[in-house]
Amino acid sequence: MRLEITIPAKPHAQPRIKVGKWGAYYPKEHLQILNETIAYLKDTSAIMRWEKTEAPVKITIISVCKAPSRLKKQVIIAGKRLFKPTKPDIDNYAKFILDAITKAGNIWKDDNQVVELVQRKFYAQPTEEPYTNIVIEILDKYGEIS
Repeated sequence: MRLEITIPAKPHAQPRIKVGKWGAYYPKEHLQILNETIAYLKDTSAIMRWEKTEAPVKITIISVCKAPSRLKKQVIIAGKRLFKPTKPDIDNYAKFILDAITKAGNIWKDDNQVVELVQRKFYAQPTEEPYTNIVIEILDKYGEIS
């Protein structure tokens, strides 16, 4: 089985936990975006009639971010995408998505089921809005020996 979801919003990365007078916390803006993402994932997977899995999964995450205007000419290369080798770090984009999927509660039991992760981050074309594309594939319990 395969589930593909595109989140039509600026890709978000997992921030560092802030430590204050009364303990550790995430910024309010992050929690709001996380809750919106969780709701979107939950609703979209339900509409697509996805059944929660406990099997090993492969996830592919493509984060497409708005390009700065100084890169406009480089971004417009027919048939190619310009990689985004700047902050936030690629693993923080993945952490955000994996946590949101786990908290959605109807896609997989836990993100420890992810046995293969493919993550890419690009700049968007000038006419394109930022988005995150997620593809989840259920795998057989046996992997290849390389």
